[in-house]
This record gives sequence, C-alpha cells and structure tokens, in this order.
Amino acid sequence: MSQPKTHRPVPPTWSYRPELDGMRAFGALVIIFFHAQVTGFSSSFIVLDMFFVLSGFVVTNVVLGEVDAKGRLRLGAYYARRVRRLLPAAVATIVLTCGLFLVLASQPERFELVRQAQSALVYLANWQFIADGADYFAGDIRESPFMHFWSLSVEEQYYIFFPLLVIAWYRWGRRRPELLLGVVVLLIAASVTAQVLLARVDPMRAYFGTDTRLFQLLAGVALAVALREYSRARDDAGRVSWPRAGRVLAWSGAAGFLVFGTELVPMTVSNRNLLATVLSLALIAGAYTAPSTPVARFLALPSMAYLGTISYGMYLWHWPIIVVLERMLEAPGLVVAVLTVPLTIGLASVSHRFLETPIRSGKRLDGFHWPVVGAGVAVSVVAAVVVVPPVMDSERTPMVAAAAQSAAASVVSERAQAGDELAQQLQRPVPRGLDFRAIGKDRGPAVTRCRPEDPEACLVVDGDGPHVVLVGDSHARMLTPAFTTLARERGFRLSANVVPACPWPHGLVSTKARGANRDRCLESRQGFYNRTLPQLDADLVVLVNAPRGTGVGESLVGYDGEPVKLPQAFGRAVQRTVELVEEAGARAVMVKGMMGTEGWGAGRSDPLDCLARARTQAECVVVPPQDRPLSDAYYKVAAGDRDSAATLDLNPVICPDHPTCRPIIDGQVVWRNADHVTATYLEQHRDDIWERLVETGFLGGRR
Repeated sequence: MSQPKTHRPVPPTWSYRPELDGMRAFGALVIIFFHAQVTGFSSSFIVLDMFFVLSGFVVTNVVLGEVDAKGRLRLGAYYARRVRRLLPAAVATIVLTCGLFLVLASQPERFELVRQAQSALVYLANWQFIADGADYFAGDIRESPFMHFWSLSVEEQYYIFFPLLVIAWYRWGRRRPELLLGVVVLLIAASVTAQVLLARVDPMRAYFGTDTRLFQLLAGVALAVALREYSRARDDAGRVSWPRAGRVLAWSGAAGFLVFGTELVPMTVSNRNLLATVLSLALIAGAYTAPSTPVARFLALPSMAYLGTISYGMYLWHWPIIVVLERMLEAPGLVVAVLTVPLTIGLASVSHRFLETPIRSGKRLDGFHWPVVGAGVAVSVVAAVVVVPPVMDSERTPMVAAAAQSAAASVVSERAQAGDELAQQLQRPVPRGLDFRAIGKDRGPAVTRCRPEDPEACLVVDGDGPHVVLVGDSHARMLTPAFTTLARERGFRLSANVVPACPWPHGLVSTKARGANRDRCLESRQGFYNRTLPQLDADLVVLVNAPRGTGVGESLVGYDGEPVKLPQAFGRAVQRTVELVEEAGARAVMVKGMMGTEGWGAGRSDPLDCLARARTQAECVVVPPQDRPLSDAYYKVAAGDRDSAATLDLNPVICPDHPTCRPIIDGQVVWRNADHVTATYLEQHRDDIWERLVETGFLGGRR
C-alpha cells in the first residue's frame, strides 16, 4: 500500500548543536590573529562573514521553533532574551574599557573615542565609523578600542528587524514557507546589489553598512528555512541528514576558509565577502547535516564547544586587549596574538559565569519582558550620556607619561645646559589648561566650493585689489583663515574652492574621498579650471595640496574612478592644471608640501597626545625631514621657465627655528595632528605668508 504524499516534511525540533558553537570558537580565535596582524592572516577577516551567516541561521531556527511550539512569536519575550543575552556584557566591556583608557590614554586621544563608545552602547557603531570615514584596513581605526562593535551593531540592528518580518509572514503569509523564502531572497538580492555597487565608489561604506551586510544574515535565514521546510532526508531522530552531501559541503567550506582567508587568491574585499558567504553556507550546512564528518566532530569537541559558549565575551574583549598590548609592547603580531588568546578566554569566562549567565538564566526576570527591554535600553543610554563623556573627557594625565625622551629632546637638553636661548625656552613646562578639543578641531572653515553655473559661490571676501583664488584639500583649508584675514587687511578679492581629501591637480581624485565627500570633490573640480575659473577673472591661483612622497599618487584615481598610472599621471595632471590656469588668464602659485610632525608621510603619532603627556616642550620637539616630497619636484618642473607659475615654501613659517621645530610658538600650538598645522597658528603668522607670496612677484609689488 503506497504512503500518502505530503507537501513538505514536518520541521525538525530545534536543539543544541555543539558543532555550531565550535564554529563560533573558530571564528573568535581566528579574528584575534587577524586583528593582531599576524603574517598569513591578512584576509582572515572573512570569519566575520561566517558569524553573520551563522547568526541568521541560528536565530531563524530559534524563532521559527517558537512559532511551531506556541503558535506565535511573543515580541516582548524575544527582545527581552536579546537584551539579557547581549547588553550586560557589552555595557560592562565598554564602561571598563573607558576606565582603562582613562589611565592609559591622554585627553586628546580620548576625544574621538567618546562618540565611538556612545555609538557602540546604542549599537550604531557601524554608522558612526561610516560617518567618521574610517577605514577598517588602515592604521587610523586601530587606535579605537571600540572598532569591533561595528559588526555587533549590524547584528543587533538585524535582531530588531527580523522578528517583525516573521510576525508579518505569520499573520499575512498564512505560514507558507515559500512566501517567507521568497521575501528573504528578494532582500538578499537587494542587499547584494547595494554591496556590489557601493564597493565600487565607497568600499568602506559597503563594508560597514547594515544594508550592504544584510544579505549575509539573510543567507543564514534562507538556509534555515530551506533545511527546515524542504529537506526530506532525515535520521531516526527527525533531524536533517545529508551524510554524503554534508561531508562534501563541510570539507569545501573549511578548505575554502583556509585558502581564501589568506592572500593566496587576490581579490577585492567585497568579492571576498561575497565568496565567504557561500563558504559559510557550505560549512554550516555540512556540519549541521553531517555531524559525523571529521570537520563537524572537530568543531563539536568539548573544548571548542566551550569556547563557542563564551565566544561573545571573547569577541568583546579581544580587541581592547590587543589595543592595550600594542600600546605597551613593541612586539610582533604573533606575540600579541599569543598573549591575547589566554587573556581573552580568561575575561570571557569570568564574564560568562558571573555576569552573562545569571542575567540570562535568572528566573526572576522571566515575567517582565517589556520592562526588561526598557531597563536594558535605559542602562545603555544612561551609560552613553552620563558615564562615557565625563570619563573620556577627563583632563586627567595618563598613568603612563611621555615615553623616553626623543633624541631631539636630549639634544635640546644638552644645548640648554650650554646656554642656548631657544633650548632654554623649550625646557619650559607645557602650558596648563590647553584646550585640546578646540585645538584638534582648529582646521579652518567647512567646505567652500562652486560650480560653473554659480561661480560667485566661491567668493569669500569681496575687495578692490587683485583677485586671489585658493584651491586645494585640507591643507588649503587650514590656510583659509589666514588668507581671509589677509584679504580684509590688504584689500584683495578672495575666492576659494576647498574640499578636504580633494587634490587640486586636474583629473585626479583621492580614494580617501568617499560618499558625499567624493561627490563634493567631483562637483568642485570637474569643470573648475576650464569653465569656472575663466568666469572668476582671477589674477592669482594659489594651489595647496597635502605632500606626496615616494609613493606619490598611491591614493589617487581618475575622475571616473578608474586607476591611473602613477606617479607619472600626477606629474601630467600638475602640468595640465598650470596650463589651464594660464589659459584662464591667471598665474599659478603651487605651495610646496607643508611638513607634519613625522615629515611628509601620513603620520600616526599625535602631537597633542605628546603635549598632554609631556612635562616640557622639549619632549615634543619636531625634527624636520632632510628630504623633500616627490610632489615638490613635479611643482618645480611645472613652474619651469614659465612667467605665469611659481612655487611657494611655507615651511620656514611653520618651523622658523630650523633645524629645531617648536611645538608651541608664541603661545599657539603649531600642529593639531601629525599631518596638519592649526589654522589659528597660520592666521597669526599671516604676515609671514603674505611676505613670501609677494616675493613671487605675482601681486604687482603690493606690500
């Protein structure tokens, strides 16, 4: 007698699977080695993709299991479980990290951390890093102990959204799994499209964005629904069983992570993330449907399963530990990773036993779902508003004072003992009460730009004298207040076309300009020299750019976003710009690279941090570089024998006591960060700037 056919198998009962915890353990351990920058782990960040897919898979099974058992999803209970599971450890980690950095970091270092800690507490860290223009793979973000909260923020935002989708499906989809799966697939397609398109113009927006990461979480949802509702191969316990296919999938996923987690196969970050999603699906499906395979058995080992249960705490604590170790030790990445692993496991174990488990499993809170949610949100908001700002903004001097004296400081000390007047001045203490927050923001006015159809939008000061146009990036921005005051005092007309991270050479744009800033850059530069500038009737165009060294143009591409051959393209762009200025009836002055506290390259040391830690100004003396940036050579060539172009060196204004560069001159801090001079200092020394500008002979002998 034939058996009656059913539309689909009965969904299996969800139960604990140790191999899935083993995957979490694997990811938590690997990410430590990636963040410690251990050789060979440069692309192992793809384990984060596995975390996303795994979270979508597990949460879907839990939620749909509750719907099967109770006939509905209680939204308050679901959110309360999420709050009790995630918030206590996260809040504790953030608050304790703030306290730790109060001891270790100076006030200037902590300023930028305030917003990052606050956004982490409310699970918006990924959007904060996007707003900050942070680069996950660059050095700047490594200074933040809250960097890793970007991925937790993506997951938490998903946890808020997903149950609403399930409730809508349950109410209006008549519990038809094909409808849920169809909606999920459509959302995956939209998210993948966003990822691919944004990765071309703004890689970090594509990397951090919730919308561009949603496809990975939803991929886990789709896998869970497909296995629950459509897989007919079951074992005696009713669990999905694919002994042969599962073995192939598990081995394929594991091997894929071993290969593509390195640089053996070069590809873009976006493509690697897309591929990692497929590998994650294979590994999860394989281990879940074939638990007897070697891969699944390894992941299900008691030690791996235990580390999986504390993996959340491991992820929370591993990055602050790495940041602290890197601040205190000059050690290879492998040493940092080896030290981080036991420290991370220890802190995570303590957190799991004494903080997370009591709150998550305590029976007293079981009947208070929405009050728990409200209390959890309130604690996070209070910590963000009341606790973080006073701790991180404290003027307290860090316990670890300035490091051993630099060679320059030692020379200054010797010269002071010999009676050198300048050296004796530098032996004075750093002035108390410096407003480091204001100094750090002393960058000049916001973006000033105009388009061919509205050239007057560039006007800053209307005067009767020669028309001077200032063009450039953030280095031009820091000169804008000086030129503005000079225009008012000297009576010349001033226009400006200044956009940060937007170089002046025609046809080139910086890859550091992303999103809206890139749009502003393109709007301000495209058509400026050949359409806008002729309308301005300018007499002099002052071109100011961040210096570019031996790797000139390494972060430059064409206006169309396509790579260009560098550094030759930079030289040609400089030449072409000077020609366009000449064709517009103006003369061009190219300002040579202005030195930072570490010479011409992008420096990582913070001069304000030095002043906050130092006892005397001598400890923060800057030694000028002996060479010149390569970009200066191109400016010199472009000026050549032309009567309409010249170069201008402002470094004697920045460092008037060469070869000793003072960090504070006439009571004003010179550098606001390693690469930029304070706008106030340049404004105070505007007469020196004017004198050098007049010496070019392009202002008709005006004084």
